[in-house]
Amino acid sequence: MCWNRVLFLFLISILLFSQCDTIAYGDDSSHSKPESLLDKYHEIKKELDKNSGPVSFYVESSVNTNASRVDIYGTMKYPFDIVKKELLIPTNWCQIVLSNPEVRACTYENVNDSWLLNIYHSDKFSEPFEDAYQMKFVYLVSALQPVYFDVALAAHKGPYHTKDHEFGFEAIPLGENITFMHLRYSFRYSALGYFFMKIFGGTKIGFSIIGTDRDGNPVYAEGLRGLVERDVVCYCLATLAYFDTLEAPYDQRFRKRIRQWYDLTVPFKKQFYEMTKEEYLTYKSKDWESQRRLQADLNK
Repeated sequence: MCWNRVLFLFLISILLFSQCDTIAYGDDSSHSKPESLLDKYHEIKKELDKNSGPVSFYVESSVNTNASRVDIYGTMKYPFDIVKKELLIPTNWCQIVLSNPEVRACTYENVNDSWLLNIYHSDKFSEPFEDAYQMKFVYLVSALQPVYFDVALAAHKGPYHTKDHEFGFEAIPLGENITFMHLRYSFRYSALGYFFMKIFGGTKIGFSIIGTDRDGNPVYAEGLRGLVERDVVCYCLATLAYFDTLEAPYDQRFRKRIRQWYDLTVPFKKQFYEMTKEEYLTYKSKDWESQRRLQADLNK
């Protein structure tokens, strides 16, 4: 998300906006159970079947003046037990999220039997690492059953008057080697935060089709809705890239993973256009070194 920090500090001094807490996203009571998740699969199966490419997912989103939420549903060609095993290891999430261009590093530590993940987030992949905003997430297991699990990363505070961030992942098996997943991200913000996101999110293109143009081509959501959809799809592709490279030798996984992430974005040129593959690989290699250094310092 691109905001000018100087402009932000200037306007905050002259604009007094109250916090808008009308809608509370991320409430555990709204999380799908195995049965309703399976019902969702049958509901959108035709939409998923339309996509014959390497990535098959379905996006739903809602954006208003105080909260945003994106839900991504899709199939993974990996056994449920493997998906469950990998995502129930908190430290693996730092390996997953780093593929996102806006994540500069992720570190983990166990404090009082709780896993804490510190995700360094930048508005642009080219910004100095030192300017990255640190989002402090708590890793949570919301549900754990033989054929269903639900895990989440929750952060109370985020940049630019955002709060109550929740990144969640739940899944069920569809067959021996197919897993149906639901990835969700929600957060809330003040009226001032909404104001800035509306301004600086205007150029981003999302994935929800909201109409067609004169030639019959799909028109995609833009603005803030496009921005948040694109951001969450980044994480979705990062998760897929993690599993796609899981069988590679450990010392080769990162390089293969970031290459795979970029390749997964190729069919979506409208949404992902900021950098060449070479630029992305160069920046991510630097981020990987930063992450290793920060984690090594924590482990001392």
